[in-house]
Amino acid sequence: MKVSATVPTRIDLAGGTLDVYPLYLFEDGGLTVNAAINIYGHVTVEERPDAQIHIHSKDTGAEETFASLTEMPMGGELDLAKRALRFYRPRRGLNVTLRSEAPRGSGLGASSALLMALSSALNRIENLGLSKDRLIDLGANIEAQVIGIPTGKQDYFPPLFGGVCSIWFDVNGHRLERLDEGNNLVDLLNERLILTFTNIHRFSGVTNWAILKRYIEREGDTVAHMRRIKEVATACRQSLAAGDLDEFAHLLAVEWENRKALAEGVTTPEIDAMIAAAQTKGARASKLCGAGGGGCMVTYTKPENMPAVKEALANAGASLMPFRIVPEGIQMTNDK
Repeated sequence: MKVSATVPTRIDLAGGTLDVYPLYLFEDGGLTVNAAINIYGHVTVEERPDAQIHIHSKDTGAEETFASLTEMPMGGELDLAKRALRFYRPRRGLNVTLRSEAPRGSGLGASSALLMALSSALNRIENLGLSKDRLIDLGANIEAQVIGIPTGKQDYFPPLFGGVCSIWFDVNGHRLERLDEGNNLVDLLNERLILTFTNIHRFSGVTNWAILKRYIEREGDTVAHMRRIKEVATACRQSLAAGDLDEFAHLLAVEWENRKALAEGVTTPEIDAMIAAAQTKGARASKLCGAGGGGCMVTYTKPENMPAVKEALANAGASLMPFRIVPEGIQMTNDK
């Protein structure tokens, strides 16, 4: 049997870091707002006639082969895939192929997207019957083993569900709310949002850990800024649900101002220059995707200013990334 899974990555719009356990518990619940985009992750899992495990990442070139699952050590560049395989324990040997369209260090949740694609493929090929919610909970635990620090959960939802979503995190778990059903929100956002790669690579886990540590130790105004980010996320959800994009643009700018104050390194002079260049041509707001420090950046502008803002971002050193918000989540096919 051969199973192929294709999943979208995401842009996060508000509330990032509030999805990190246990920070959302400290704040009596957290809320994030994000959107699935057509920069995809691809996974193929094919059963073998023997016990061997072959793992190949097409975009990074990493490749490992093991005589069997029990002889597969953890660690290395393919550790996330190996830990998923160790948990799901396939009964047969497998050829596993991974490919991400996102640049490394993009802040688009690409590794989490690949993990959801792989987990879903293993769920089907092994006929485990696990729900999407269960795959998300397991994925967060597996990824925490890899990065060695607390991890957030928002990145796992767009690959499986698609669309523009608000995701609530609380004592009793998580709750997903689609904001793009029965309206033209996806079209409106696609006409107004620009995605660029800053060409600055980053590792979100380190930034999120720095923010969580500062929050727990009550350093500076971290708690106040985190609470303001929660307020902004709630208002952002309301503005998108109401189709008030002027208010959404304002909130996007407020979110970024508070996020920059959470920890050192969330922004850089190069990123500040890109944002300033876009503003001179009519951009209303810009913010980095993920925890910050580099990676991709989303910029909001009115449709008539789109060409000039794109040119300004490119001239400031950002690489334009053609994209669309997509309503569909995971797409799977299988061959006997």
